[in-house]
Amino acid sequence: MLRRVSILSTGRRSKWGVIAAWVLIGFGLFQFQPKLQDATTNENEAFLPESAESTEVIDLIEDRFASGREVDALIAYHREGVLTAEDRARIERDSLILAGVAEADPATPCTNSQIRGLLAVIDPYRGPVCGVDGEGQVGAGGEPGSEASPGSRSDPAPPADAPPSVSEDGSTALLLVRTNSEDSEEIQDNVDYIRGQVPDSEAPEGELRSYTTGIAGIVSDSIEVFESIDVTLLLVTVTLVLVLLLAIYRSPVVALVPLFVVAIAYGIAAAAVYGLVEAGVVEVNGQTTSLLIVLMFGAGTDYCLLIVSRYREELRRFDDKHEAMAHATERTAPAILSAGGTVVAAMLVLTLADLKSTQTMGPVLALGVAIMLLAGLTLLPALLAALGRNSFWPAIPRHGSEQRAPLGIWSRIGHLVHDRPNFALLVTIGILVLGSLGNLKDRGIIDFGEGFRDEPESVQGQLLIEDQLSAGQSAVTTVLVDAPDAESVATELRSLEGVDGVVVSGVSDDGELVRIDVTLAFDPFSDEANDLVPEVRDTVASTASGETALVGGTTAENFDVSETLRSDAKLIVPLVLVLIFVILSLLLRAVVAPLYLVATVVLSYAFALGATTLIFTEIFNQPDSDPGLPTFAFIFLVALGVDYNIFLISRIREEAAHQQTNEAVITGLERTGGVITSAGVILAGTFLALMSLPLEALFQIGFTIAFGLLVDTFLVRTILVPAIAFKLGERNWWPSRISHDAPVRS
Repeated sequence: MLRRVSILSTGRRSKWGVIAAWVLIGFGLFQFQPKLQDATTNENEAFLPESAESTEVIDLIEDRFASGREVDALIAYHREGVLTAEDRARIERDSLILAGVAEADPATPCTNSQIRGLLAVIDPYRGPVCGVDGEGQVGAGGEPGSEASPGSRSDPAPPADAPPSVSEDGSTALLLVRTNSEDSEEIQDNVDYIRGQVPDSEAPEGELRSYTTGIAGIVSDSIEVFESIDVTLLLVTVTLVLVLLLAIYRSPVVALVPLFVVAIAYGIAAAAVYGLVEAGVVEVNGQTTSLLIVLMFGAGTDYCLLIVSRYREELRRFDDKHEAMAHATERTAPAILSAGGTVVAAMLVLTLADLKSTQTMGPVLALGVAIMLLAGLTLLPALLAALGRNSFWPAIPRHGSEQRAPLGIWSRIGHLVHDRPNFALLVTIGILVLGSLGNLKDRGIIDFGEGFRDEPESVQGQLLIEDQLSAGQSAVTTVLVDAPDAESVATELRSLEGVDGVVVSGVSDDGELVRIDVTLAFDPFSDEANDLVPEVRDTVASTASGETALVGGTTAENFDVSETLRSDAKLIVPLVLVLIFVILSLLLRAVVAPLYLVATVVLSYAFALGATTLIFTEIFNQPDSDPGLPTFAFIFLVALGVDYNIFLISRIREEAAHQQTNEAVITGLERTGGVITSAGVILAGTFLALMSLPLEALFQIGFTIAFGLLVDTFLVRTILVPAIAFKLGERNWWPSRISHDAPVRS
């Protein structure tokens, strides 16, 4: 099969058909690549697991409460010193404009505002400016049936147990805009409109400033960041890969060909993913599209490098460029397919995750790698066969010429490890185990403010609220109970340490459920808030006697995501390891070598995660991390780290056909040292490109994976794996045996 594919891709005539097909499809679909980012969904609730308690809360609110799920914008007004009478008048004018009413009337529904899905506007001094007609809550901190004095100019008297909307020193006031708009575009439009009406957050010092935050402001700023990262990442990644390829091959053509192949494959993959999103098959977020770029350009370039390097070898053996390319493809295809297969298999395992963002990431990345494999084994050989020897200009490999001797460093390393394998094992394993001890250090969870490397307006507003008012006001925790339990549950919640306010805020359409809004004393995205969720849930469950006793809201959603990630890891990790072991066993027709190859990449992963934990904590002063970092780092480091072991061990097995295994290890290291090291540097470089993005989670994922790949390239694959192979000798291939009497290829 592989031979037929290589003949088709490198045939004198058929190669042109292969090139034409890829180019036509690629350029025809490339127009859809920019649309993929617009189709992403970055709201947390879109990817919550079906089994999560917070998901059930969302479903009940949307199904049984008239207002649906609320998405609040909080406008934090602030002046150094104290808000003046003019400032209060400005806040009143803003509330009227945002509400779309000529005068403040609590009974006036919000029907004339330009804010879509508007339910209520709550002036911090006057109370409701407009609200939902009839029964129900009209504002944060209010109670059903609460009234405001339209002409009042005194500080508000909030309902019992509602956190204040004006700070004690009078410098800060909160205007609430409540909507039920969950569509990303509507949320952005609403926030843009609000920010266009209220004072500038960057007004000169001493003047009135306002910061639009709350869930609406947070979502809007997050979407704005994600909208630009794909373009930035593409530019950084392509530039980096091109520079590295030029440095490795010092040939402009050979540097551009792999990049062209990967770009075509990425354009097709992005269009295919966009089609799946539009068809409603999957939902993707900005993190997934970023990882798709990095994975395809990094791993794809690696696969191309292996073929290019082998093609250069074969051009010295064969006069005909087509024959040389066919042999190069046939020789490298098994290793490339096995390497790509491990990545595809690892990604597909992610579909078993309960967390939807992880679940949908799996098929998207697997599809990208599969398309990249197909392009690497067909389009790349066709292009190189068409270009021939001149593609390596100025260092053109001539037929019959002596191949340049491998760098002496690889031979020296091979013989050094061969002569002292025990010492090599002791040192490398000692280093890896020592670095792994960093995993004993607990890391917190990145809160919203820490998630951006440059603070957007919503983060500034949240920090202001945390400093001047109650930190949890930007995103209340939602409790749903049966109506008879509402009073007792609210009373118990008020007694909890870390709770700043408890307000009965609404009744379901059928009157059977009551919603209670709980304002925590902590930033809703912080570790402290997360840690409080189990206690809140235990209190609600133990107090309520009815069937419904649920806790949701942003903080509970974040808690459920973290717990689901831990649960998913217990399923994903062993399955990935088993699949990789099976693929290696089939490739090598052995059991022993696959066992230690898998073990070494797991140890490498543990070292990378532990060492970077210490680096982030002690050097970068970033003690907190994204809860998904361990899982994502495992998937990429194990799957991609095994690739390099596959490249090395498959060449060792090939060389062992005509020499003893210990000699084949040295030869394999010499033959693959340069290309695998180059591939490792390029792949690490593409993940380092994630560090150019303004999101802390992607920065940490990029650094951790890049660090691990470099360790795997220079320590594990160069020293540890050869040392183990030397110690085992012919037992590497058990239960199969290798005959060493095959003739040496000329």
